[in-house]
Amino acid sequence: MALVVSTLQADLQTTFLAMNDITDGSGDRYMADNVAKNIKDYILTGKTSTTDAGAAPAGSYSGSGSGTMTIDDSSLADDLYSTFTAGYDNNGLASHMAADIDKACSANDTVSETSKGTVTTPSGASSIFSGPAQGKFSGSKATIESKLKACFSSMDEKTSGGNEYFAQEMASAIDSYLKAGNISVTLKSPFLSGTGGGTIV
Repeated sequence: MALVVSTLQADLQTTFLAMNDITDGSGDRYMADNVAKNIKDYILTGKTSTTDAGAAPAGSYSGSGSGTMTIDDSSLADDLYSTFTAGYDNNGLASHMAADIDKACSANDTVSETSKGTVTTPSGASSIFSGPAQGKFSGSKATIESKLKACFSSMDEKTSGGNEYFAQEMASAIDSYLKAGNISVTLKSPFLSGTGGGTIV
């Protein structure tokens, strides 16, 4: 699995184009729910990878973690809905959307991994060992905010193709935010103790 930005762009574009047919006032709710789902689905296509170190019952441990990240898309949808209906100007909308997405992505216990590596005993003997790890993502919401501000400014001048452009730029913003961020995990007892750090790709 890997984060491929065109996947998110296509999903967001489908969401935005579908809104053209919504005339009953439920567009903001639809957009919030579906954008949140699009982002969660995209994150789930990624793979987290960490370099881990710590201890096991028999000695010191070093290894590598691999796993997945998820988010609470229901909470993100509620936050985005509040943002979409608050009446912000373009810069305020970009700022609050970025904060909503960052809040969801940086929540605790969004990352689950299996760490596989080697235990080395005090006498120097080594053996293969593995165990669970859990952690979180951290990134710079400014990455999303700056790209969305530029996007909204450009969209003011567009007379066509706005949905496609918005999908392209929002996908790029979220993709850059995720790939530039950091994954941190804690190795879980009783099998392991220690920490790890890495990325999602």
